[in-house]
Amino acid sequence: MRTGKQYLESLQDGRQVYVGGELIDDVTTHPKTSGYAKAIAEYYDLHLAPEHQDVLTFVDDDGVRKSMHWFLPRTKADAARRRAYHEFWFRHFKGGIFTRPPAGMNVVMYAQIDDPEPWEDNAIVADGRKIPFADNIRAQWARVTSHDVALSPMFVDVQYDRGRDDALGETPMLSIREQNDKGIVVRGWKAMGTSLPFVNELLVGNLWRPGQTSDQTVYAIVPVNTPGLSLVCRQSNATPDADPYDHPLSTIGDELDGMAYFDDVFIPWENVQHIGNPDHAKWYPQRQFDWVHIETQIRHAVHAELIVGLALLLTNALGTNNNPIVQSQLADLVRFRETCKAFAIAAEETGFTTAGGLYKPNNIYVDLGRAHYLENIHNAVNQLIEFCGRGVVMSPTKADFDHPFLGPRLEEALRGTSISARDRVAIFRQISERYLTQWGARHEMFEKFNGTPLYLVRLLTMQRTEYQVDGPLTDLARQVLGFGDTEALAARAAEVEQKSNWASVAYQPEYAREQDVRDGYYKAAEKV
Repeated sequence: MRTGKQYLESLQDGRQVYVGGELIDDVTTHPKTSGYAKAIAEYYDLHLAPEHQDVLTFVDDDGVRKSMHWFLPRTKADAARRRAYHEFWFRHFKGGIFTRPPAGMNVVMYAQIDDPEPWEDNAIVADGRKIPFADNIRAQWARVTSHDVALSPMFVDVQYDRGRDDALGETPMLSIREQNDKGIVVRGWKAMGTSLPFVNELLVGNLWRPGQTSDQTVYAIVPVNTPGLSLVCRQSNATPDADPYDHPLSTIGDELDGMAYFDDVFIPWENVQHIGNPDHAKWYPQRQFDWVHIETQIRHAVHAELIVGLALLLTNALGTNNNPIVQSQLADLVRFRETCKAFAIAAEETGFTTAGGLYKPNNIYVDLGRAHYLENIHNAVNQLIEFCGRGVVMSPTKADFDHPFLGPRLEEALRGTSISARDRVAIFRQISERYLTQWGARHEMFEKFNGTPLYLVRLLTMQRTEYQVDGPLTDLARQVLGFGDTEALAARAAEVEQKSNWASVAYQPEYAREQDVRDGYYKAAEKV
């Protein structure tokens, strides 16, 4: 495990990082980026603290102590241990304000190391060249875990004309320009990644779309300081010079989202995981990000808990907490938090063992839990803001409270029930910055489009569930209706589904379906 100092030194490698159009010479010292860099340095140092050793680290099969962000769960107890690890970080970072520490990004590689052979077996390489992609993946995993490398996944591609499938091939997305004995040369954009300036290497992949070409199908690890690679990040919302009382969150930093442009970047074969087969890429976007969304679901439960806690403190400070209507509204927030947590626990309890021997929480409950959060978070936040009233807008600053004339008068006017005026306003300040500022809006947008937006969560959940007319989800209905043989109806449905870009699980390859929960879902699929 590396120290925070070693982490910061690793970022000083000549990388090309633009933030709001400005080239950043050193992300560890520049005001737009230094706050988050220091936060992640603290993240690494806390792994080395003896008092956190049992929660944040594990000992691998070789007797080496490593960070839990490399921990591969083999049992249900292991899954619960990972949940405790993620909960630690989301609580430490003030209820999940930082959504992509290394713990939330390194796991994207779990799907490859769990079952690397399909990445090699299904690759299409020019001239029939045989590349040991499975061995590449194993060697990459050994290297990034032993060196404690920080990764960031870059799977999203630039937007294009969604009205026709052949438009994707015309977009300037990352594509292979050359293949030779030493590796590949790529050019183009990857459209979205989080914490890009603060990682060591990018894990490039695809979120498959209809019309994706062979040349656009690339999975590889690329060091951030590779010649020809430029990171173009949005403007930073950090406020490093502000008083933490006035800006309790943005003064810590901004994890930054960005695009990456590859200007004829050379990637050696040993860094490549798969190329050339869109049909292989088609099955992996959701399955690869399952491991990210497990921790996303945990963050959602912690975030929901923060909302409940703020609401209880706020209504107590205002003296409204015993009002029957407010009590009912508070109960709805409690129910929201408990439901989010219940989905996470249910996913663990009904998990399964993958082809590579990992214990994976039930992907169906993970996706349904994320959908529940996205469908209800706006109501929860709006309720919290309604509890605030105008206080969330008219909140004095620290300078106001420190003023010799204004301060004492504000203290008297704004004190709450058994709470000082400063503490009462601190609640408003936290709510305001988290939910009513540009800094907070970015966090909301991240959750909305993290990995997959709500409509795609629903679509891919159905794609991974056996919902055919002769499948297990219609057993009871067919029994109640007294239906007999459904062979003709099933054949008609199969004819339509096999032609669709979004075919049901029954027509997906076995190696892909081994990454999904089976019991009670895939009875009909087992016939294929």
